[in-house]
Amino acid sequence: MTKHVSWISTAAALCLALSSAGQARASARQGYGAGCCAPCAPCVQYDIVYDVRNVTCYRTVYETAYRQCNYTICKPVYKTVYQTCQYTICKPQMEWVQKQWTCTVMKPVYQTVNKQRCRPVCQPVTTYCTYRCDMGHWQTPAPAPQTGCCQPCPPPCPVWVPNIVEKKVPVTRYVWKNVMETVPVQVCKMVPQQITRSCNVPVCKMVPQTITRQVPRVTCQMVTQQMTRQVPYCVCRQVPYTVQVRVPRCVPRPCNTGAPQGPAAAPVAPQSTDVNERLVAAMGQMS
Repeated sequence: MTKHVSWISTAAALCLALSSAGQARASARQGYGAGCCAPCAPCVQYDIVYDVRNVTCYRTVYETAYRQCNYTICKPVYKTVYQTCQYTICKPQMEWVQKQWTCTVMKPVYQTVNKQRCRPVCQPVTTYCTYRCDMGHWQTPAPAPQTGCCQPCPPPCPVWVPNIVEKKVPVTRYVWKNVMETVPVQVCKMVPQQITRSCNVPVCKMVPQTITRQVPRVTCQMVTQQMTRQVPYCVCRQVPYTVQVRVPRCVPRPCNTGAPQGPAAAPVAPQSTDVNERLVAAMGQMS
């Protein structure tokens, strides 16, 4: 739409330029007649008149259309399949077996023997010690004779009369002494002896065994499938529309001047312009 308005403005400017050129040529003719001896023809002026015309234009319209598209895809299909699988295993089996073996054992043999041994003995030993002891006694002395005093004398105090006597006192003490003696002793002697023993021994025996079982396995199979979808694409088309255009054109208009009238001159025919033809040609080039 902006493009069409632009060339319409260009056409209007072109018409104005052509009208100005026509007025300039008319003025030149008028001046040329004033300078010559021959009488001048009456001057002709042009007026611009606008004609309204309907012009058909086209604009581009873009539309989205859909077309059906068929294509093939490969779709995976998963399936569980059971497969028979056989394998051999070794199964342990316990058995009891009687086994004999010879071994050497140490058998104790006891016997009595006489042995000399030293034994400590505590024996009493008696000795005599001499002690001195006082076997004295208390003795009261004879009273003193009376004197001429009036009071009697007090009785005398007893006096210890010592008597030293020696005594022998037995003292017994124990003394350790080693004494050798013969003692019967029982002695154990280990004698090797060969014996045969038998016992039940567990034996593990591996027995082969075949086992069958169903093993699941997943298989993948590609299956073709036809698919249809709508694919959008762009379509352009020309849509006509009508625009009203004001087309300028020049119309001659005689003018009256105050100069003296000379002999009547031949009437000047209105100038024909090719404005319309040039406007249509310019519009065609722009479109």
